[in-house]
Amino acid sequence: MRPGLVVLALLGAATAPPLPRAAAQAPALTVILQKDVARVQATGLLTDGKFTSLMRSGFPLRLHYRLELWRARSGWFDQHISDWSWDAVARHDPLADDFVLIRTGGAVARYGSAEDLEHAFEVPYRVTLKAKGGGNFYVLCRLEVTTLNDTDLEELTRWLKGDVSPAVSGGGNLGDALARGAQRILVRIAGLPRLALEARSATFSRPEPN
Repeated sequence: MRPGLVVLALLGAATAPPLPRAAAQAPALTVILQKDVARVQATGLLTDGKFTSLMRSGFPLRLHYRLELWRARSGWFDQHISDWSWDAVARHDPLADDFVLIRTGGAVARYGSAEDLEHAFEVPYRVTLKAKGGGNFYVLCRLEVTTLNDTDLEELTRWLKGDVSPAVSGGGNLGDALARGAQRILVRIAGLPRLALEARSATFSRPEPN
């Protein structure tokens, strides 16, 4: 996580009730500015059932967020000020028949149904911005939902080259490493879905310092 992140917290359900299901039929990302706080919300990520089926088939989901603060400049390129990144990983536990959600920082929660997990995805994140100086500013947020992350792909590449040590470095055994490698090959062959969303806030102004 980048320096300058003052607050990155989930709002309680009481302060951010889930959107009506009719308003969340398609995946969407919104970012709203309230003074110096950016409120990031994703909705409808599991509506079509594709990602739910992937999790039930043993493929965890990675949600990667990136929030960027920009200064708008007329007649010139906008100026990048700072950025923040955070992640969430969701998977299905076949033994308990529930869903596990792990967020940046290590927070773990379990949900009894895909609908409950989707409600958890919809709870907004808040990021306190640190805009220095005056001018016009806005924030840009991107969300990528994938079944594998770059580390997984690098590990698979090494495994395909005959180096199984990265796959078993976490204390697993060779059989587990081979199974994971075969699973990841199937992911790419099957062309499993990925999702990329982007949202931009309204512009806000700060006075020039005296």
